[in-house]
Amino acid sequence: MRRRAHASVLLLPWLVLQTQAGFPNQINIGGLFMRSTVQEHSAFRFAVQLYNTNQNITEKPFHLNYNVDNLESSNSFSVTHAFCSQFSRGVYAIFGFYDRRSMNTLTSFCGALHTSFITPSFPTDTDVQFVLQMRPSLRGALLSLLAHYKWEKFVYLYDTDRGFSILQAIMESAVMNNWQVTARSVGNIVDPLEYRRIIEEMDRRQEKRFLIDCEVERINSILEQVVVSGKNSRGYHYILANLGFSNMSLDKVFSGGANITGFQIISPDSPIVQQFLQRWERLDEREFPESRNTPLKYTSALTHDAILVIAEAFRYLRRQRVDISRRGSAGDCLANPAVPWSQGIDIERALKMVQVQGMTGNIQFDSFGRRLNYTIDVYEMKPGGARKIGYWNEHEKFVYIVEQQVTNESSSVENRTIVVTTIMPLLRYIF
Repeated sequence: MRRRAHASVLLLPWLVLQTQAGFPNQINIGGLFMRSTVQEHSAFRFAVQLYNTNQNITEKPFHLNYNVDNLESSNSFSVTHAFCSQFSRGVYAIFGFYDRRSMNTLTSFCGALHTSFITPSFPTDTDVQFVLQMRPSLRGALLSLLAHYKWEKFVYLYDTDRGFSILQAIMESAVMNNWQVTARSVGNIVDPLEYRRIIEEMDRRQEKRFLIDCEVERINSILEQVVVSGKNSRGYHYILANLGFSNMSLDKVFSGGANITGFQIISPDSPIVQQFLQRWERLDEREFPESRNTPLKYTSALTHDAILVIAEAFRYLRRQRVDISRRGSAGDCLANPAVPWSQGIDIERALKMVQVQGMTGNIQFDSFGRRLNYTIDVYEMKPGGARKIGYWNEHEKFVYIVEQQVTNESSSVENRTIVVTTIMPLLRYIF
């Protein structure tokens, strides 16, 4: 079932109002949003509003409008119907979210019809054309962090709905480095008590280190069972393979003494982030649901940055006097053979050439639309809250930020590495 509403796949059909150079003065943006992407839809609409209210005519040479559909289901029939509905209006590019069920359908349409797809969803396992992945891969950062902590024996809980790339990297590293890894898929678990049973089973095997590779909602459910089962005491260490460390409920886990480490793609010290949040937190919740009273999700920040990428790409096309106007019928998306749009390659090339600074740092892409030259911050829970302990990028790998001095909060030695030097040999205590 599909209903017209504010929604997570964003599409760019073009109105016929054009300049003499053949470039539209007004661009209509469509979208498909799934039920769970309420805040992301608010961030999308707000990002468009920020663009449209920019008084600098150089930065805003055209106006953005949007028209969206809401997907109640991500099965192939619903996705196909929605995609074709948008395509028939003259769609040139798509912004949206996919899950494991809808990913192949959407990417197949985009490849066959030369329609670019910009997404904050998990990176695809394979190289595909006409897909721009706003979410950076965690693979390199995760392997560097495991090497930093010298983990050689741990439990890996993963969700296959996020793909298999990290699972494959973990298994390859395990063979290469002689790690002992117990991998368990949790993607199909519905009953939260099943998480508890897995955790208790692993505890009976003397497993104290857990790598959890899931989306935020599932991680929170798992950590709830960690607390209930009492597996949050000193000696346990949880690494959360997700870019939204600040979006997770960690206080109860940390209060028992467990170590918690994770990743963050949004830097709170960034002027771009601070400026956005100042405006975001003043929005009316009735118009922009989940804006004021809900922490900003990293997927919402990626949504905001996607609008920056789209705007910059079409500014470039306008400067290059590329005629992207669509005249006549948009065609049938189910035609056999498929009839790709002639402008699709130009648009894809322009999108992949973009380099801008956004809420998630430096944004640029390789030839397959994957993020490159990005930085991921690494956080740990400390007394008083989450604290950045380092960062990772493709060139330096993981860089650990050594605390220069011990503060008053070090009265507790939990979750801290203390190096004590005396006249005796160096002693290192790790809690």
